[in-house]
Amino acid sequence: MAFKRDIFEIEDHPFGSYIPQGSKYLIIGTFPTHRRNFAFNFFYSGGDNVLWRMLGEVFGYSFEHTKGDKAVTERKQFLEKNSIGMTDMLEKCYRKNNFSTDENLFPIKLMDIFSLLDRHEYVHRLILTSRGDVIGALGLLKTYFLQNDLIFAEPKRRSDRIMEGHFLHNGRGIDILVPYSPSPRVTGKSLITPAEHAEMYRTCFK
Repeated sequence: MAFKRDIFEIEDHPFGSYIPQGSKYLIIGTFPTHRRNFAFNFFYSGGDNVLWRMLGEVFGYSFEHTKGDKAVTERKQFLEKNSIGMTDMLEKCYRKNNFSTDENLFPIKLMDIFSLLDRHEYVHRLILTSRGDVIGALGLLKTYFLQNDLIFAEPKRRSDRIMEGHFLHNGRGIDILVPYSPSPRVTGKSLITPAEHAEMYRTCFK
């Protein structure tokens, strides 16, 4: 039997961070889905990712566009209106076999979260969209703290299943909230109902 060799491709983040001036919240993921899954060239553009639908429910908005440049423009306007920024923990990574799941993404360079906080002084809450101990946004944030010789206080799981943490950055208090991921891998496991999932994200923006 022939041995199938894994393929690893180096990828830079396709669009970096989008943080409107005055943003209060910063949503942090891992890395965008593979480009073959893009419905539009922006965050959470896979057709089976439910983040934009949930954000629409949280803020009472129904997105009109689902594909192309109009979808990107509409989402940027939505983020600006609601004081939300978006970024990912991986700035550069290896992607294995064109897969999009976190375990198939291998860090090369992490996003400089502290520099983003320095440039956006009103951000006071980080909302992480995956909680894997090593490979998810939460695990990569821990690694980022270690790379900066800082201790990362482990977030605690609350009764509503959101993980909650806190740290100081240059004397400024920053909250960390980690709801369940909007990935289809979570939504397909029936761990939470759609209504409970949306309520979890609504809580993160209170």
